[in-house]
Amino acid sequence: MTGLAAVIAAAIDDYRCETPREQQTPAGLTDRITEYLASSGYPTALDGAR
Repeated sequence: MTGLAAVIAAAIDDYRCETPREQQTPAGLTDRITEYLASSGYPTALDGAR
């Protein structure tokens, strides 16, 4: 598993463990993945990269 895949997998796992099932949404998961990627140094669209 690459570093990128590991970061995404960790974000998904944490989201599923920390957020009650009835409150989980695709947007919430996307936000969590974006947070993990940014905090791990990966560029995101939120960084202004286009």
